[in-house]
Amino acid sequence: MIHLLKRPIYSIENYYEDMLKGRHDNEKNNFLKTRLLSIKSKLIDEENTYQYLAEKKELYTISELDTISIPTIKELGDSIPKTINAAEMEKVYTNFLVDKQDSKKIGRKVYDSILSNTYYNLCPYCSHREAKTVDHYLPKSKFIHFAVTPINLVPCCSDCNKDKLDDYNLIEEKMLIHPYFDEISLIDWLKCEVNEKIWPITFSYQVSNTITDSVLKSRINYQFKLLNLGKLYADNAAREFNKRVKSLVKEYNSNPSDKAMDFLNDNYESYYSENTNSWQTKMFEALKSSRWFIGEALPNLQSFYNKI
Repeated sequence: MIHLLKRPIYSIENYYEDMLKGRHDNEKNNFLKTRLLSIKSKLIDEENTYQYLAEKKELYTISELDTISIPTIKELGDSIPKTINAAEMEKVYTNFLVDKQDSKKIGRKVYDSILSNTYYNLCPYCSHREAKTVDHYLPKSKFIHFAVTPINLVPCCSDCNKDKLDDYNLIEEKMLIHPYFDEISLIDWLKCEVNEKIWPITFSYQVSNTITDSVLKSRINYQFKLLNLGKLYADNAAREFNKRVKSLVKEYNSNPSDKAMDFLNDNYESYYSENTNSWQTKMFEALKSSRWFIGEALPNLQSFYNKI
């Protein structure tokens, strides 16, 4: 949950037909290419609906679809299916869009453009790990009309993709934050606290109670728990703090009256300017705001950490 990502540069209109060029189209595969071409206008309409609803924060009203009806095509015999099913759209995504890593075809070009559409290559769901995969915001097994729709495809880290799996809820309060449509970097949504009177120094993360929009707060909370972000951030903060102990002790010993506040403030401001809601920003905010840490823990850091 980091900065809003730019929307994909591709749409169904400007890449779909090119993706199907050269693909097999025969009785053996039920003339899949012909059938896929016949639903292009349907996919464009659905893409437009998706964007309209996402911009209005009403994507939860969208309908599931596990088959797509195709127009009557005279050239196709009665034995040829008159629908596109989920398995076929899965094949289109895997074989035509993802394709092979070294493929020069348009599908792979679209896929790579989505995968690289990140903020410093960070996963937009957790804002921490490297984005190495592409996730379907609405799962392709239930929404096959968005299986290859770029605005439904999100760069993602492997862990978040695994934790998310096909989790989705067409419930307003449980819709995950959409990296292309939900701007949350402008609100203070993350809170961190030092776990006081506990050694070694550890932290707790949670969603801030100051969020005034109840629906947005519920959505962030749902995603925070689903992806186990509290533990991820707390573990990272504990490791990061351990790396900083030596510098903190040095700053404190050189000027006990300042209590290393310049060091804490400088780090806080540096991270804050980059991302107001990063776990690092909130860690330093928690440290400099904790009376227990400044008054009791900081003077004893050296003696405690020398023991471990």
